[in-house]
Amino acid sequence: MRCKWFTYGLSLVIVFFTVYTHGIAQHVVAQDVVPNREASESEVGDLKMQLKQMEESFLVQQKMMKQMETLALSQQEQIKDLKNRIETISEKPVATAKEEIKEEVRQEVGNYLASDEAREKLGLGLPGKYEPVNAYYLPDKEKASIGFQTRDGKYSLNVGFRFQTRFTYKNKDEDFDEADITDIDVRRARLCFGGNIYSKDLFYNVEIDADSFEVNLRDYYIWWTPMEAKEAFSIKTGYFKVPANRQWNSSGFKLLLQDRSIASDAFKQDRDYGLDIFGKPFDGHMEYHAAVFRGAGQNSSKAFGRDENIDNELLYVLTARYYPFGWYHSYNLATGWDETDLKYEENFKAVIGASFVYNGKEKDKKLADTDSVIGNVDLGMRYRGFTWDSEYYIRENDPEDDGDSITSDGFYTQAGYFVLPKKLELAARYSMLDPDEDLRDDVQTEYTVGINYYMRGHRQQIQADVGYFVTETTETDKNENRFRLQYQMIF
Repeated sequence: MRCKWFTYGLSLVIVFFTVYTHGIAQHVVAQDVVPNREASESEVGDLKMQLKQMEESFLVQQKMMKQMETLALSQQEQIKDLKNRIETISEKPVATAKEEIKEEVRQEVGNYLASDEAREKLGLGLPGKYEPVNAYYLPDKEKASIGFQTRDGKYSLNVGFRFQTRFTYKNKDEDFDEADITDIDVRRARLCFGGNIYSKDLFYNVEIDADSFEVNLRDYYIWWTPMEAKEAFSIKTGYFKVPANRQWNSSGFKLLLQDRSIASDAFKQDRDYGLDIFGKPFDGHMEYHAAVFRGAGQNSSKAFGRDENIDNELLYVLTARYYPFGWYHSYNLATGWDETDLKYEENFKAVIGASFVYNGKEKDKKLADTDSVIGNVDLGMRYRGFTWDSEYYIRENDPEDDGDSITSDGFYTQAGYFVLPKKLELAARYSMLDPDEDLRDDVQTEYTVGINYYMRGHRQQIQADVGYFVTETTETDKNENRFRLQYQMIF
């Protein structure tokens, strides 16, 4: 509207100046045709003034014409834009416009639902990628692949499946009087359930295994960690691993080599029914366990074809470890040790620890009328893809009928290094086991080297190793060569 009135006003001004200058010009011409040779000097001055005024008027008219030309061009552009918009709106169907709006809304809603904020509000998340609402880890969360949680965070369920399929070739010495072995087997197959219940402090875990095609109930326990304790104090009760041997408490899906050492297998206390009070106080510089178990061995009940506690004596465990440079990223009190440095410790980390077991088991069986005491010391370190772990074990079985006591000991030391960070790892182990120090022909030795390739961390990996085992005898040593190839998947 403003442009229109401006245009009208400008036109009137131009007309006025045109008429005015035309009248002046006629007047000057009339004066020129009238013969007046005797004009005075004052008349000449008037004519000069009129000429000057005409020149100034002409300049003003030129300036105004340029402004009008610019304004006309601007109006032409505006008219053109308006015509294009009208044509576009006229050609586009209303239904198409609505569909585009709907698609934009769908995209916005989808982007929001995929955000961490929406997952937190809805109580949904994928373990390992999204943290739970209460910011606490759940028991064995790393074994799961999908999780559900209520909005208040008081109930959750994590579900996962994991398995290992393995090819094994064993070349046995003739002294074993056994044939060579070529086999394909499912080494470990587990279905896991875990989460929290009733509150953000109380957790549960259940694990079913079908190792070597035999189905068993592997773990089932309740875990309480008061939030105000900040993991310095926790209680676990149910059926789970005895917290003594450190390598035994490493997850079978996070081992440096495909199985544990011969020494660790000989001195492990396996799983049992019991109660464990534990924690990591002093900002993770310490770890402790004070536990009591039935002591009758794994699956020790009549339902599994095993006797109950044969002497009514319980198994007691005390464990303490010191972390001078802080807590391992590769160790979780719920999931156990990770024997690799897949999480790549940027700063040097180390651990030294010791355990004491009273009324211990041998090969997961309680010995009748025998007091068994086991001790072990462990050392380890992690730094930028390099790992080193060692443990020494000693056990004394003392019969209550004044028979001869038997002392056993053993150890292992192993190391690994990522030649390609978080992808390709080399590993080596040496282990020794002496089942009876009074005998000279029963010492066993293990030499194993391996290579690991990680496609998705521990969730998808391939392991290969070659082992050489020697059992000393009074006559000829028994030797065994072993090659294994294993594929692992967790989902």
